[in-house]
Amino acid sequence: MSIYKPGRMAEARTDGGGAEPPSTAGEYRILDSERNVSYIGETNNLARRMKEHRRSGKLCDGYRFAWQAADGNSTSNTRREHEREKIKKHSPPMNKSKGGEGRTARKG
Repeated sequence: MSIYKPGRMAEARTDGGGAEPPSTAGEYRILDSERNVSYIGETNNLARRMKEHRRSGKLCDGYRFAWQAADGNSTSNTRREHEREKIKKHSPPMNKSKGGEGRTARKG
């Protein structure tokens, strides 16, 4: 069973349109203006991560932040494994590694 529901990811646009991501764990992708996958990531807080990418310039004008919240049964390890699989499949140009190197989730 997958940790993500089947179907398309929700999207937030840099112009403020689209669906804003929740403050929950999930997978995200940065799509360029032609809707190609430029970056794939996993986080424990989608809303915070989108703001971080905006501040860093990785999520610039014309780009989209596509996201999908994980189910309540996922762990940081299962999300990282899923991230590695997607990076391997799509080979996004802005990913500098094979994924899964994030900080270990805090307990408690």
